[in-house]
Amino acid sequence: MLFNSLKFIFVFLPITMLGFHLLGRYGRRPVIAWLALASVVFYAAWNPIFVLFLLGSILINYLAARIISAAPEDSTRRKQLLAAGISLNLLALFYFKYLYKSVLLLNTFHLTHIAPHPILLPLGISFFTFTQISYLVDLAQGQAERQDFLSYLLFVTFFPHLIAGPILHHKEMMPQFGKILPEDQAANLDEALTPVPPSRQFSLKAADVSLGLTWFLMGLAKKVLIADQLSPTADLAFSHFGSLTATSAWTGLIVYSMQLYFDFSGYSDMALGLARIFSIRFPLNFDSPYKATSVTEYWQRWHMTLTRYITLYLYNPLLLGVQRRRSATGKKISRKALTTPAGFTSMVAYPTLVTMLLTGLWHGAGLQFVIFGLIHGIYLIANQAWRHFRQRIHNAPAPPEPKSIQRLAMMIGVYLQVAFALIFFRSESMHAAITFLHDLAGAHGTGSLGSLLEGTLAFALFPVVWFMPNTQQILGQESSAPSLGTTPTILRDPAPRFFPTLRWSPTIPWAVVMAILFFAVLVVLNPKATFLYFQF
Repeated sequence: MLFNSLKFIFVFLPITMLGFHLLGRYGRRPVIAWLALASVVFYAAWNPIFVLFLLGSILINYLAARIISAAPEDSTRRKQLLAAGISLNLLALFYFKYLYKSVLLLNTFHLTHIAPHPILLPLGISFFTFTQISYLVDLAQGQAERQDFLSYLLFVTFFPHLIAGPILHHKEMMPQFGKILPEDQAANLDEALTPVPPSRQFSLKAADVSLGLTWFLMGLAKKVLIADQLSPTADLAFSHFGSLTATSAWTGLIVYSMQLYFDFSGYSDMALGLARIFSIRFPLNFDSPYKATSVTEYWQRWHMTLTRYITLYLYNPLLLGVQRRRSATGKKISRKALTTPAGFTSMVAYPTLVTMLLTGLWHGAGLQFVIFGLIHGIYLIANQAWRHFRQRIHNAPAPPEPKSIQRLAMMIGVYLQVAFALIFFRSESMHAAITFLHDLAGAHGTGSLGSLLEGTLAFALFPVVWFMPNTQQILGQESSAPSLGTTPTILRDPAPRFFPTLRWSPTIPWAVVMAILFFAVLVVLNPKATFLYFQF
């Protein structure tokens, strides 16, 4: 089931809201059970057979969490159990996402001669797998508490984030589900269906519903009115690589960069809005990444919960391992050591490159995704090298805030770097990506300026992504999830150039604007248009 389908908008969401409201008078457990059931139904609408896989994954990880928590802290047994739990998750992920492409790659080098069959990828497998791995890791390290099954089930399956994120952290979500009762105090079924005092009741709150629906509608409009309208031009360009003129190739690349931007921005808005309807706050996941003035800043704005995840569970452990090895051999690990070539290579370049390579693989199994990750790894290393070089030469830890023209030039530079990497991100293979690069260079002629007209909408969006307030600024939600020490950093932008005081409020004029926007969405809605991040 898709957020942009009529079935979701007019059937699933109203029924889920009604059940939440009616069961709220009975307290926390019935409400959590209802939302978990609704989330499972939501997932089953795509392919019922994979509900068994999803529930099996949840049950296995929940049991693994119980076994791990029962083992002595800091014991070898606990570490072995954690390794086994992580391995089971990664094996399932490898089978569905990487096995087919791996066999094809081995066949290419004549290492095997197997005729593999394509394997249908369960929606959201990367997201719910990594969510559960992080919970096991934190539990094993004593940074998480064991939860009751209903809360854990909802934590993993809650439908606004299940398919394409944001990647949630238990420290953000579990407190919002209410205090967890010990098992020996848990209510039985009869008690669960007994009304509880008003102070413990759950209900739809008018303020959260109005904000959530507005947030959802703004995201839906980005998806339907912008991203879906750009899709045909982008798809045409990347499916005709090898025959494009330079202007057509550049137009296609720019159109795709805007399609991906508004598709993922729209999904992120819809996810946060849907959660807020039920008074649940998700961490922000998208913060105007094309306003970034460096690639480092870009990753602080794009898929923010993924950046947080890879920092906590990939980069930091890699860096810690390097620092321990250096300390054991008497080498320095201070900030000053980072200004030396050896220190920078081992403590910055190595963990960054490995982390981004794995991030590329997270997005897909093809070699083109490896190159995508390596390109961004090189960008980030160059950013860090310049920062440390500047600190060493000028003794200035941070550059001054760029002026308006300088900021625009830096944003354009970052956009061009990101767009180049997107060639590999979008292409179906390395051959397609390299051929598309030849098209960009004019291997089939420069083409006519008339072909640029196909990208009119995309070109018109540059002032929007660079100078206008984003959704959370308009809604006054610059910081969404409760601050629990794990939320992504929200960067403070200069005041938007266009409509800097634009701010939503639950008033009649805004209701009229939203109604008109909703009508426009319904007119052009394509219920079969999927979100680009669903494939990951």
